[in-house]
Amino acid sequence: MSDHAFQAAQLLIAAHRSGQPIDRLPDALRPMTVEDAYAIQDHVSAALGAVTAWKVGQGGPSGPISLAPIYADKVHASGVTLDAAALHQPALEIEFAFRLGRDLPDRAQPYSYDEVLAAIEGFCPCIEVLGSRFKDRTGFAAAENLADGNANGALVTAGPLAEWRALDFLTQKVELAIDGKIVQSAVGTHPAGDPVKLVVWTANHLMARTGGLKRGDVVTTGSLDGATPVGPGSKGVATYGAFGRVEVAFRG
Repeated sequence: MSDHAFQAAQLLIAAHRSGQPIDRLPDALRPMTVEDAYAIQDHVSAALGAVTAWKVGQGGPSGPISLAPIYADKVHASGVTLDAAALHQPALEIEFAFRLGRDLPDRAQPYSYDEVLAAIEGFCPCIEVLGSRFKDRTGFAAAENLADGNANGALVTAGPLAEWRALDFLTQKVELAIDGKIVQSAVGTHPAGDPVKLVVWTANHLMARTGGLKRGDVVTTGSLDGATPVGPGSKGVATYGAFGRVEVAFRG
């Protein structure tokens, strides 16, 4: 797949840079496996620059886990205004995210839960903004979407909050309002139960692939209540109770 991965990546890189989505990858270049998709991701990342966040998701408590990069210029602090026209069919997700306080470099043995927990600098309330390089990201194999970073449009975060360990992920209510109307509300919906488990998985997956997680990296751990489309002129506000809120607005 190596040559095909490179060719597929060139199409996605061009779509990133031009802002013009494509229908999908040509038949001969479509990834058949998760490993194929990661090879394409790595070629895209090599062209687009630094990765400072990762989006990891799991398809249910025992389902498959997948990972995609979010590039440095797509990671923003709460209160940012984004260009809706530069994001193809943007949609918002509420998620639990964490920022690393120290490197977790490649080594022979995997990192334990406690080691990764100790490396977390803080919890970040966040909104993930989906934005695909495909005109329609539905209706075809998950590996093809994974190759395109699982629609990694942008990540907007608050924090990090150092005093977060009292947060009960099973009982914490998180809501998303768009233009003042609540469109998502989640309690106890994270597929892993404890989202830190997915940060551990990410740390161990990336050791051989990128050399490991770095200090300052943010790991966001998957949608709590699906994705809600958003358009020009709108504003999204996610509330995490005592753990704060995060805001993003859109022009276009």
